[in-house]
Amino acid sequence: MSKKKTERELLYEQILGKDAPKRTLTESDIAILKNNPFTNEPLSEELQRLKENSDKIKQQTETLMDQIYSVDLDMGSLKQSIKDDFGTEFPIEQVSTINIVENQAELNSKFEYIEGKLNSLVKKQENYISSLCRAFKRPFIMGQQLSGLNAGILITGENFTGRHSSIEQMGKLLLETNILSNSRVFLIDLLKYAGKEDENNFIIDLYGAINNSQIIVFDNIDSVSPSYLGYIEEILVEGKLSLNKRYILNNKQLVEATTSLVKNTVSELNFKGKYLIFITTLRTNKLLNVVGSRFINTISDSLYTNKLSKDDIVEIYPSKLEGFKLRCLTNLNININCDDNLVDYIKNQYRSENVEFLINLFDKIYGGLSEYKLSEKITETVDINLHYQENELFINDKQLQQYLPKVIDNAMEEVQKELDNIVGLTTIKEYILSLQDFYAAQKLRQKEGLSTTEVSKHMIFTGNPGTGKTTIARLLAKYLKAIGVLSNGQLIEVSRSDLVGKYVGHTAPLTMQVIKSAMGGILFIDEAYSLYRGTNDSFGLECIDTLVKAMEDNREDLIVILAGYTREMQDFLESNSGLKSRFPNQIEFPDYTGQELYDIAMINAKSKGYKVADEVKLPLTDYFTKVQENDSVRSGNGRLSRNVIEEAIRYQSTRILNDDNAQIDLLTLEDFDKIIEKEILN
Repeated sequence: MSKKKTERELLYEQILGKDAPKRTLTESDIAILKNNPFTNEPLSEELQRLKENSDKIKQQTETLMDQIYSVDLDMGSLKQSIKDDFGTEFPIEQVSTINIVENQAELNSKFEYIEGKLNSLVKKQENYISSLCRAFKRPFIMGQQLSGLNAGILITGENFTGRHSSIEQMGKLLLETNILSNSRVFLIDLLKYAGKEDENNFIIDLYGAINNSQIIVFDNIDSVSPSYLGYIEEILVEGKLSLNKRYILNNKQLVEATTSLVKNTVSELNFKGKYLIFITTLRTNKLLNVVGSRFINTISDSLYTNKLSKDDIVEIYPSKLEGFKLRCLTNLNININCDDNLVDYIKNQYRSENVEFLINLFDKIYGGLSEYKLSEKITETVDINLHYQENELFINDKQLQQYLPKVIDNAMEEVQKELDNIVGLTTIKEYILSLQDFYAAQKLRQKEGLSTTEVSKHMIFTGNPGTGKTTIARLLAKYLKAIGVLSNGQLIEVSRSDLVGKYVGHTAPLTMQVIKSAMGGILFIDEAYSLYRGTNDSFGLECIDTLVKAMEDNREDLIVILAGYTREMQDFLESNSGLKSRFPNQIEFPDYTGQELYDIAMINAKSKGYKVADEVKLPLTDYFTKVQENDSVRSGNGRLSRNVIEEAIRYQSTRILNDDNAQIDLLTLEDFDKIIEKEILN
């Protein structure tokens, strides 16, 4: 750089004099140049000197350009030669913040060690582990990418197949072998950034990632919002992200600048020398539909983990068992001896949960052992025999189930009680309770090693407002959790506004975010017919496509219930034939009768601390019957009953203030008269 600077200074001196490096062009200089004095005659002595010097510079520049052109031709020939020899184009010059390892044998030895350790920690994924090691090793052989990144790695595969744990262990092993300077893996879950309002948090998290780790994991890339996909593509291509807002450092934290007066702002985030890992459950061909070809083409390595078979789980079991034994001995002072026939339990029970099956199994046993220690008042280390017989797990001579909390039984009783308290809906309640028999029968077949029948659990609830659809959905979630069909049992109630985005590309990630929150429970979509508003509703169609795909991918631990008016839901399903076939369980919620609404009113009054006089029953029942006959669609059904009681309480408040002898907790016919009169007048 110093040589070039000296040459530049000499050129300035030749043209503008020896003081040129110390001054800038004056107004007179500019005026002279604008007038193009070199074409005018006669020239002054000074201008003649300037012209001569300018001609010299022009000649030198042309000579230099000829040399550059010649070098370009040589470089082009070299690139073509590389392409002919190797079948690809290699960058001639790369930005590099790591050294190319000169001792190839040492590098190979280190990565052989890493691969062996990873295979011992992440079982039955040998091909994936081998590919992962090559991806991490490549920049030490070939240098970094043109972007300056070490690698951009895509990992696809099902949950609990070792995707995250392999990266965590890779970081530790790279530090152990002195290949990287720290072992931390920074996780960025793209589900957290649904809309543009999350942009600041995204930028701040990226800053935290590049300053704390050399390995950055972007989880759920299949759910990325288009706003952030553009940022990620820029990082992959450029190795940096240019910021469109002003940020400053405040106590080592990146914050948005609130004034234009601040100095030392952060204008870009540099990812050079980083490994970027992208994790998804989608295969690459399906991910392409979400993120587009530009993202896929910038990925340096595409890896995938295998789904684990029953035999794979049996092979993985011994290594997981050793860790579980150590946990029990360390925390509970219990030394476990496991019979070999425990493998039979695994073979009978395993379906498709991958390693999660073993995690849940050992957590269940650990819970039983904890209760065993408390109930038996154990103070010293004891030996426990864990074995499997007659389709049950045993701790010594007692069933493990005896030591587990009675949560399921209590939950079943609670749901049964709530169902009993619901007025009407007899057929629907019978259907819900029949599900227990079906799943109990399937579990018996499973214990016997027989095949089980997988049925669609998705449902459609049709009926007018206030007929109990949401209430039944909530109880259904609790019930299916209690009998072991759902893992969490939460009810997520949404409508179109929660699923359909406001701009192009917003809908799919927004819908996926809602679906993720409902995993293990029920996603209840009210007024579901509003999702589709005709062939021009591209946002609604995108939502439906995303929903259908999620239902297929998560059929074992997600139930979707579509709810709405009967006629509108029928039209909705007719226009979406693919949806109709995926919702075989269609349940109609009838309008309440006058008697049922009276019964509901009595429950509402009791819950608020009131009694209702017997004289009210006949006129109030007749009132409810007439309202339902006139317009049950707009009556509100159960809501009508609640509203009537609340209005009667207001009338009663006025009455008892004017009557010292009035019973303060009693609703009389007088409190309902004005309500009933309104219907007669109408």
